[in-house]
Amino acid sequence: MPQESKHKTTKILSDPDSLVREFVKPGMYLHLATTMSRPNALIYSLSRVFEGTNPEFTISVAGIHSSAHCLALSGIVKKIITGFAGDNYPKPSPNSLYKDLMRGKPFELELWSLLTLVQRLMAGAMKLPGFVSNSLVGSDLITDKLGKTAFLYHKPTEGSPYGEAASPHLDSESRGTKKKDMVVLLPLCPEITLVHGVVADEDGNIVLSQPGGEGAWGALAATKGVIATVEKIVPRGTVPPELVHIPSTKVLGIAPARFGAHPQSLRVQGFPEIPAFEGVESYLDDYEFQMEANKAAGIPAKAEKWYKENVILSGGHEEYLDLMGEVRLRRLKMTPPEHSLSSPENPKTVNDSEQMIILAARAIIEKVKTKGYKTILAGIGAAHMAAWTAAKLLEKEGIHIKIIAELGFYGMKPFAGDVFLFSQLHTQHCSMLSDIISVLGTIVPDDCLGVIGAAEVDWFGNINSVLDGKGNFLVGSGGANDIASTADTIVVAKANRFRFVRKVKHITSPGDRVVEAVCQFGRFQRSSFSDHPFELSSWLTPASDDEMESEEAVLRYTLWLPPDEDLPIAQEPAVNSDELTALRELDPERIYTEQFMVYTRLP
Repeated sequence: MPQESKHKTTKILSDPDSLVREFVKPGMYLHLATTMSRPNALIYSLSRVFEGTNPEFTISVAGIHSSAHCLALSGIVKKIITGFAGDNYPKPSPNSLYKDLMRGKPFELELWSLLTLVQRLMAGAMKLPGFVSNSLVGSDLITDKLGKTAFLYHKPTEGSPYGEAASPHLDSESRGTKKKDMVVLLPLCPEITLVHGVVADEDGNIVLSQPGGEGAWGALAATKGVIATVEKIVPRGTVPPELVHIPSTKVLGIAPARFGAHPQSLRVQGFPEIPAFEGVESYLDDYEFQMEANKAAGIPAKAEKWYKENVILSGGHEEYLDLMGEVRLRRLKMTPPEHSLSSPENPKTVNDSEQMIILAARAIIEKVKTKGYKTILAGIGAAHMAAWTAAKLLEKEGIHIKIIAELGFYGMKPFAGDVFLFSQLHTQHCSMLSDIISVLGTIVPDDCLGVIGAAEVDWFGNINSVLDGKGNFLVGSGGANDIASTADTIVVAKANRFRFVRKVKHITSPGDRVVEAVCQFGRFQRSSFSDHPFELSSWLTPASDDEMESEEAVLRYTLWLPPDEDLPIAQEPAVNSDELTALRELDPERIYTEQFMVYTRLP
């Protein structure tokens, strides 16, 4: 008798809920692919299908925000493996839904950086026993993983081809040190990966939206395979092979789901002549929906109402689209006008927020000119506003620096008026659309200047974005640890005595390469890989208090050492009209440039 073929064809089902019912079983380890277009329709389906059944899923995903809050609200998750949990629009900020995350509520947490999570998926996809990474060493992110999923070794040296295991007996060494240690990460191998693609053919070959985010690594690492929604299923043979990211052999099932990434965006490749893309249009992030989800998630009564109204729908995804309405969805396909100012801004109207961002832009400009960096990694928050402003000002001088962002933006020229770092509008003038591995893994270590934010920064440059003083969870690392681990880094943060501290509560990103901290009244500097703390190197009277002196500002707004009387402090020039105009053109709704309150009590 002829043997039965082991090859199984990809199933085509009618809707996301059917996909989940067909392939997902309780207790599974699932991965949610983090491309620019997260599989939100499938995440909703997962919550709908298994709500109230206690399936105890383990789920890995690069970040939890906006609509993915339903994972916590549904009670279907036992454990999350992630790098970020909180809100990312309109600003990156904690969400009270996750304040007890370090205590195991609403689910167990395994916290990684963005790059290391994807590197573990790469190892899983390649069937490697481990992956050597530049990240995590020297940070508290590594301590709970040592001997389990991460292993420290001394770097091999000449004449000693094998690196010995790093000694964990001292607290200072349990994190490892950049100079002598390296980390090996164990692979991640989800059973099923959930994906949303642009299109798939009838065989199951899938085209992903670009920039790529994690790309296909999560899909390729899945031991059982992929279930995917797409905007459109097209006849076999109509998708050009060079555009396929996930091959059909990895795909268990597909289903159509218009706006399957909503409230996130989707970008269709600019090839209108290709029949496979006919009728499929790009759409933008639904910021209004994301803000509603973020606001509701942190308030139990509102969270329950939001969850029932947007997730627990008997009509599934089609009812969800009806709820959104065609007018709203059609509006997401329209490109808004780019913002411009009709007249220069008056520099006398600058506030503390704007002054901080402009001082950071000056720091970036100075370092680009003196150090010759090839790229600037813009971290989300005031940091990316400073990077964008610096690039605009440098361009006026004929210097065209490449702005990059961790999900795959390269050579970004921001669309004026949209302050979201990962908006698809910013792809219009990118010189390359790439992915997390390329940006954080190869471009950042190669003469890049990192610019990031911080919940806490100490006087040796260590950064905390995981824990507050009460042990509550903040947001996690995202890509910050990966950036600070391999690139000279500037921190941009408003100074107060809870943020500029003597010792951070959690070393999320080690301070070895953090060379500058910029706040509303000046710039603190230190050399990389030194034991020297930050010192105030330049000063500008805060816009909110033009009578303040530099020593008073340091004592009032930080827990750091006051300026050394024997060391000169440069006087920063007043903010000028060009700088303020460049910044305000980028942020017409004043999301990042409104005035903030500061902690003012003297010690």
